Amino acid sequence: MKEEEQLFKKFGRIFPTGTILFEEGQTYTGMFIIQKGQVRLYKKAGQEEVTIEILKEGDFFGEMACLIGQPRSINAVVEGESQILVVQPEVLDSLFRGTSGIGLKVVANLAARLKKAYEIIEKLAAERQPVAEKDSYPP
Repeated sequence: MKEEEQLFKKFGRIFPTGTILFEEGQTYTGMFIIQKGQVRLYKKAGQEEVTIEILKEGDFFGEMACLIGQPRSINAVVEGESQILVVQPEVLDSLFRGTSGIGLKVVANLAARLKKAYEIIEKLAAERQPVAEKDSYPP
């Protein structure tokens, strides 16, 4: 049996389209690794959903809440039937502390997400700049 099949047998679940894996404010229940399919991460802004990222095969998510010990800061929904590994907190903790290399992958992933967040903030600030200039009065 391949390693991927063994992992799915131990940690895997099949989620149908539209399954909400978690929502902002929920307590941490584990990390997710996509084997097949895709998941959309989004934030709610009033009545709108703002897509932050679409994750695909090989991507993982949900680790941030574990690392900082805080509730979820984003929403995750399955976009198309997906096979996803659900790694429980106690297993994740041992992986972080072990020699599997997952700790470095998680840090790299968080750095990439932070960079993307900075880019979104920069874009929003640029969009607001012309509005702010219109509202200012000459001295």
